[in-house]
Amino acid sequence: MFRREYCPAGHSSDDLGYYNDKNYISPSGLCCLCTKEHSIQEFSNWSSGDVNVDKIIQESQITDLSYMIEWIPYDNFQNIKHIADGGYGSVYSAMLRKGIKSYWDFNQQDWKCNLVNDNIALKEIKDSRYNISEILKMYIMIVREHGPNSIIKYYGISKNPSTQNYILVEALFDNNLYNFLTKNYWYLRWKTKLNLLVSMLEGLESFHDKDLVNCDLHSGNVLINHVFNSYDLKNIILAIDFDSCKLENDLILNFDHKNNEIYGSIPYIPPGVLRGNKFTREGDIYSFGGIMYEIVTAQQPFADQAHDTYLMIDICNDVRPRVPDFMLNWIPKWYLILMNQCWSGDPSKRPTVTELYDIFDVIPDKLIDNIVDDKIMRRLKRAIENEKKAFKYQKQELYELFSYSRKSHPQSCYISRRIHTLHGLHDLLDDTKSGKSPVQ
Repeated sequence: MFRREYCPAGHSSDDLGYYNDKNYISPSGLCCLCTKEHSIQEFSNWSSGDVNVDKIIQESQITDLSYMIEWIPYDNFQNIKHIADGGYGSVYSAMLRKGIKSYWDFNQQDWKCNLVNDNIALKEIKDSRYNISEILKMYIMIVREHGPNSIIKYYGISKNPSTQNYILVEALFDNNLYNFLTKNYWYLRWKTKLNLLVSMLEGLESFHDKDLVNCDLHSGNVLINHVFNSYDLKNIILAIDFDSCKLENDLILNFDHKNNEIYGSIPYIPPGVLRGNKFTREGDIYSFGGIMYEIVTAQQPFADQAHDTYLMIDICNDVRPRVPDFMLNWIPKWYLILMNQCWSGDPSKRPTVTELYDIFDVIPDKLIDNIVDDKIMRRLKRAIENEKKAFKYQKQELYELFSYSRKSHPQSCYISRRIHTLHGLHDLLDDTKSGKSPVQ
């Protein structure tokens, strides 16, 4: 693109703009320094009500044009509709009346905005223990290093004037992974299944590279946009939510005793964490094992059981979800072995995110090019053939088996929530016996 030497305000393309890069100026009206200066001029026009949040928003606007976030007045939202409730609060869809600021247009002498009248997601935070400023810091740290791929895009922060709850303004997705698999399982080819896993591993790797632990990876926190045709699912965009993300070093430094309480969904929580130990990146791999299970079965782990203390004890005693017998011939043995390695009760025996990525990343291209050059591809090809035969000759029977196997226990729960660890339950029981805590 043609670059001019000066903007009307007198800034030169030789000046330093964002991140000590040369100032970018274009005939379309973009000048990075003009954008930065107008952002600074408007700092006094708004406040989130939290000094730390204000500082993070301001720093994002003066350091990186590509990933800046902004304070968005609540009256910018129209047609607000409830989508779902989660552990920290509620999610809504809404239309952005004025859009999101992109850059200061020196030709129009006004902000150039994106997403005008587009739909976005509003996540209203109702849990007072949720630290918005820490989440924003982590988001900015990740996107500056790795870009926004495979993680949820944040546009800014707002506040509900009625409840005074903060709102994260995010990209809106069609579905979470669980709903996507429920609707499309019978149409998914192995290439698509593996590409989904690769996308998730890319997001997880960007966390681990920055010493971050997701701490709450499950199919409800993996969001998907997609385009469907009769042959396969194309143009899948996948992103991982990271509301519960923590710095691993902070988890270690602050860990001088066992946790009495944790946050998450029991089937995806590693046994050590259920006992009260700290959450580590190896814990994320355990949770990823649950995702691997869902990808090939379209069933959530332990859907047929109550998600209670008895299940926690079972998980700590190495009980793991079973793949339905009628599906076993459709899944290569190496995949099942890898899934169970992710579920190992010994964190040191779980594969790393990089090891998993290196295994899965090459397979989709080999499938496209029909390359069968090792045991992994030979067993995968055999599984694909078995699946095709089963669908051809037993389709109605398989539908019935699938529907039966997907029945959920009324006390199963896949919304992240606060849970007493086994250590916490032991302490609670001691307090109850001593009279320090009332029996509930």
